[in-house]
Amino acid sequence: MSEFGDYCRAKESNRSGFEQNYVADLRSFEALNSKLNSTWERLGTTRDASGRSHVGLLHFANVLRRQTVLGFESIASYQSNLAWSNFRPGLEALLIIGKFVDDPTNARIWLNRASNQPADRRAYQAAFSGQNLKSNSLSRSGDLRDVLTHLNDNYMHPNPAFTYHDATRSASGNDVFLRIDLFDVDPGIHEANLLAYLNLQAIIVEESCKLVVRVCGSGDPNDGKNLYEQANKARAKQIVASVAGAKKVLKEYGLWHA
Repeated sequence: MSEFGDYCRAKESNRSGFEQNYVADLRSFEALNSKLNSTWERLGTTRDASGRSHVGLLHFANVLRRQTVLGFESIASYQSNLAWSNFRPGLEALLIIGKFVDDPTNARIWLNRASNQPADRRAYQAAFSGQNLKSNSLSRSGDLRDVLTHLNDNYMHPNPAFTYHDATRSASGNDVFLRIDLFDVDPGIHEANLLAYLNLQAIIVEESCKLVVRVCGSGDPNDGKNLYEQANKARAKQIVASVAGAKKVLKEYGLWHA
């Protein structure tokens, strides 16, 4: 028996089950993903009111688009831990775009971050570290920066929340066995992560639409208005009421008001 082979077969089975159990959520993700892609693609075809191109921002938008898909693929495989660690670079890429739009000189500061010059490193720390990653160009950059902090704390390092998550302990006589599960073991928590992920995506689509309109100087900033939270409000409340830990997941990662 191959442990890796067993893992791959279980992952494929999980994905198949997800497609059957969460048809509406899968459609929601596909619609949000399509909107996200079409929104950022405007930067490749539209210049601003001064005739300037902002196509360089597409490099970061593509990181966001790629990590969004990779994160959801993990949710669809019942691997919530991996979903958030996969998505995290995409969220940071969006926050970086906001800083660039605030002040184009931030792009040079970002590019020189690996310089051996102490002044360049200090400039990067001052512009992009901690709460300095918030921007005026993203109306909810503070909230998104908070999500990034939660993801850093809970999914990027072996901190207590990450280390003890889904750890199963059993004993037989004097022997102790500790297993870390590769897949979600609580279906309620998995669904909470699913709703959190989709609501965060809806917020990011809305923020992306506003930002692209700001950059291009044309379009409707309400084009990507988030309707997902209202449509799934009752479902989120039911999960919060019945699943321990669900409220934390929904609020800290998905910015729900549930």
